[in-house]
Amino acid sequence: MFKSRSFPWLSVFGVCWAAACSGTGAYTILVPPNQGATQVHDLAPSRDGKRLAMSKALGARPERPSEAWELGVWSAADGKLIFTRAPGEVSSAAFSPDGQFLAFAAEDGLWFIDLSGNAVLGALDGSGMSPFLKMSQLRKVRFVAPGPAALACGTDGVIAHTAHTNLQKLWLNKPECTALDVSHDGQGVALVFGLRDEHKLAEIRYAETGELISQLRGHQDTVIDICFAGHGRVATASRDNTIRLWQAKSGQEMRAIPIPPLVTRLACSPGGRVLATLHSNDPTIHLWDAEAGRSLGLLAGHGETVTALAISPDGNVLYSGAQDGSIFMWALPR
Repeated sequence: MFKSRSFPWLSVFGVCWAAACSGTGAYTILVPPNQGATQVHDLAPSRDGKRLAMSKALGARPERPSEAWELGVWSAADGKLIFTRAPGEVSSAAFSPDGQFLAFAAEDGLWFIDLSGNAVLGALDGSGMSPFLKMSQLRKVRFVAPGPAALACGTDGVIAHTAHTNLQKLWLNKPECTALDVSHDGQGVALVFGLRDEHKLAEIRYAETGELISQLRGHQDTVIDICFAGHGRVATASRDNTIRLWQAKSGQEMRAIPIPPLVTRLACSPGGRVLATLHSNDPTIHLWDAEAGRSLGLLAGHGETVTALAISPDGNVLYSGAQDGSIFMWALPR
């Protein structure tokens, strides 16, 4: 089921980091651009930082040109990409905290792969226990520590699913859950609700039970993405052209940072200092200093619009994926 392909480490060095540098930073090409590939949907590093899951069409193999591989795992140890053809387009992927399982949201449901045995364990689809888990509705999947429980965010709320037992529980039933993140200790879940009635609302809940901790109210337009920003804080990005920092437990707003319009993604470093945003029709990545509330400049190198990003667990590396299928690895400012 799994194949491997090696990509050369093509390092391109640009300007060094400064207090407010802009332009091209140092990056490594993990997956080169491919005109036959679709855009990268999601990137998720493993907890130990040694592997990167990517949801994308990797393009056809030369010997089998009709195949499009939708799911990949890149290994830092040998610079190789292990990839597989998923059952439909993949919207999101995530490693379990122990690195044994890979969950991915494909067109026909949520799947688990046992990485130690390279075997698909099971799926939730329209004919199974959770008929709402379809590509057009399932947007994000992340694991809760210590695992192996995965949380999937979709149209009908959030579902908790355990890989070993095929046990599931819909612990939150609210419409249009459009984004989620899990705190680094695995105890809290940040959620964004709504492209409907509550489109300006974000919530923090306990991972185990779904019990409400706080609500984040203050944005003037749709909240697009959310992430934990260290030190008990959460960051949100909105179509009101701001990033806002909040105290997770109280829901109190701490700071608003003006950003360019049409934000599509937000990522937070574990320590919370560096925030990164993507914007529609923009081939660059915007970096922000959460403490000072100002820009840290741009990362430029992709040839087409950047569509996915993730920051490594140690906060030293940012991964980005673009519309042309390319995936880059960048050094972040310290």
